[in-house]
Amino acid sequence: MQQDKILKFFRQKPPLWGGLVGLFFLSVVSAAAQPVAEKPKLVVGIMVDGLQQEHINSFWNYFEQDGLKAVIANGSSFHQIQYNIVSAGNAADVATFVTGSTPAYHGITGNSYFNKTRKQEESVLFDVSQVGIGTSHSYSAHRLLASTIVDELMLSTAGNSKSYAVAIDPETAIMMGGHTAKSVTWIDDVFLSWVTTGYYADGLSSYADQMNVDKTFARIAGAKWSPLFPTNSYVWNNKTLVRPFEYVPAVRKKGSSQTLLRNTPAANTLVTELAMKLIKEEQLGSDDYTDMLMLQYTVRTPNEQFSSVKSIEKEDMYLRLDKEVKRLLETISQEAGLDNTLVVVFSNKSGAHTPAELGENKIPAGYFNATRSVALLNTYLMAIYGQERWVEGYFGKNIFLDRQKIEAKKLNLNEVQQLAADFMVEFEGIRSAYTVNQIRNQPASGDADAVNIRNSYHKNSGGDVVISLLPGWLEVDNLNNPIGETTSTNSDIPVYFYGWKIPKHKSNKSYNITDVSPTLAAILGIPFPNACIGNPIEEVLK
Repeated sequence: MQQDKILKFFRQKPPLWGGLVGLFFLSVVSAAAQPVAEKPKLVVGIMVDGLQQEHINSFWNYFEQDGLKAVIANGSSFHQIQYNIVSAGNAADVATFVTGSTPAYHGITGNSYFNKTRKQEESVLFDVSQVGIGTSHSYSAHRLLASTIVDELMLSTAGNSKSYAVAIDPETAIMMGGHTAKSVTWIDDVFLSWVTTGYYADGLSSYADQMNVDKTFARIAGAKWSPLFPTNSYVWNNKTLVRPFEYVPAVRKKGSSQTLLRNTPAANTLVTELAMKLIKEEQLGSDDYTDMLMLQYTVRTPNEQFSSVKSIEKEDMYLRLDKEVKRLLETISQEAGLDNTLVVVFSNKSGAHTPAELGENKIPAGYFNATRSVALLNTYLMAIYGQERWVEGYFGKNIFLDRQKIEAKKLNLNEVQQLAADFMVEFEGIRSAYTVNQIRNQPASGDADAVNIRNSYHKNSGGDVVISLLPGWLEVDNLNNPIGETTSTNSDIPVYFYGWKIPKHKSNKSYNITDVSPTLAAILGIPFPNACIGNPIEEVLK
């Protein structure tokens, strides 16, 4: 054998020289003989929009054995995972998950941001250099300033891995796909089709295109949604007036070009159908290079007013989601094998109770619309500094002052910022107001509210003053659409690891969402994302 010849040669040399060099070559030969560490052949990440552990507990006995129950009962279950950021939409939440970092590093502070140059709100995905495929939207991940777990996998295998993202909304899809996914796909709920952006190498996958062309998409979107079971069999039936419901996902929302599709079980079915096609046709998990499939499901319902379960529609969403997860797991088992696949289920940041629900129970809460308070702030600054427009804009709890005007008038910027913060904190629903300098100088530990704001502030999109709301309060825009989610200082989400060599384990320990991505990287034996601040969860790695 070649190894024997090498060892024999160095044994014939002088003792000292031969011993040292021989020792070196022995270590090389020994290392080369070691088996390559085992790792999953396929990783499937599943984000469920609105998923809560309390809901899972309520419906546990109604789930099938081979769906959500299999994932949770037979894998590693974590119920106290914290989003250590201020939630401002799925883009920020998912970016934090896939990078193992916070907006202060990865740059995604929300679904939208205030463009300081154009002085207007715009999508965080907007990229004038890109073209939409099946859509007029020019989107990309160019504002995501850090690598993701998908990126690191693709880099480590020199692009030989296959990676896909299939989602309901573009923000989740693009953050899941990162910069290097082969193809990223999301639902167009106006024209009822799969769409994507030219930013990704493969554009719209042929399987998504096929679903558009052969009307599979339209057929699923056009099917009526009514109760899966008799209404008197639902958990919620004894707590409210039970009424049959019926929605057609393809029906337009009142006063909008959008349809109900994204908040119905049809959206989940569409995701499953495309995911199964990708697994089968692309033969994911079939070679020596780990593949990754990132998916988004939802448990949101049309016209939802409560985060807790107060309707059979919500319960029905969970029961139907369970069936979709079962179908997905069956396909994984048949094609790649569950023993070769690591499944990770997680949620975005969502509140246990909405302000409406809290208010019904006499718990202080409310909805905060900044339009009036920011207008009054400008009037206040005019009374002090003169009849000028001192507030340039506002978005997502960030107040933007006209710095050019302040400089031209030779005013003290820090003083103006502090006056604005002191004025804003007097409004109902506002807990605190911080100037940019206070945020930058905030230590990494201390007041949870201030730390989360520090973690979520980025120089490219941050304002001069940032406000925070009291627990129970939710910010809404002028159309009463929520901007972000809960303001509670304690909002846990569940994360489940299942399949491959994951131990059966239920943890009561608390972790940050930024710890999940490095855990996946450790399992895959690849570098952590380049802005990662989290640590691997040792309970999963045992």
